[in-house]
Amino acid sequence: EYSNGQEDVELSLKGSAVCTLQEFVPCPDCTLNDFENAPHRFATATSFYGVELNFVVKNFCDGAKLSLGLVNYFTLLVLIVGMALINRHLRQQEIKMDEDEQTAQDYSIVISNPPPDATDPDEWKRFFDTNFGPGVHVTCCTVGKDNNRLVRALVRRREILLKLK
Repeated sequence: EYSNGQEDVELSLKGSAVCTLQEFVPCPDCTLNDFENAPHRFATATSFYGVELNFVVKNFCDGAKLSLGLVNYFTLLVLIVGMALINRHLRQQEIKMDEDEQTAQDYSIVISNPPPDATDPDEWKRFFDTNFGPGVHVTCCTVGKDNNRLVRALVRRREILLKLK
C-alpha cells in the first residue's frame, strides 16, 4: 500500500498521493540554494570531526509509474471517443425525429418586405403558381401582417369593455 497505509497522515489527506515514507539522506553536492522553494527538505549537521554534512529528504514511495500513466491516458481516450460517439448518435437521432414530425414550418414561406398593398392571398397564390413552374402547388395561402401593436390595442379595448359591463 501507499505509504504503509498512511498511518501518520491526517484524516483529510488519507487516500491522497501524499508520501509519508521519507528519510533524510546524505547529499554531499547539495546546497541550500538548490532547495530555496522547499528549505524544509534540506538540513545540515556537523560530524564528530567537524565536517559539515548536507542532508535532503528522499521519498521512498514508488511515485508515478509508466503503467499507471498509460492506464490514465487510455481511460481518457476512451472517455473522449465515447463522448464523441454519443454526441454523433444524439445528432442523428435529432435529425431523424425532426424528419419524422412534419409541421407547418416545413412547408411555409415567409416573404420579407412585400409591397404594402400585397394583402390578397389569391394574388399571392397566382404569383407562386405562375412564377415557380409546374412542380409547385400552393394548397393554402394566407397573409399575416406584422400588426402586434394593433392586436394589443384591441385586446386592451376588449378588457376595458368587459370591465365597464
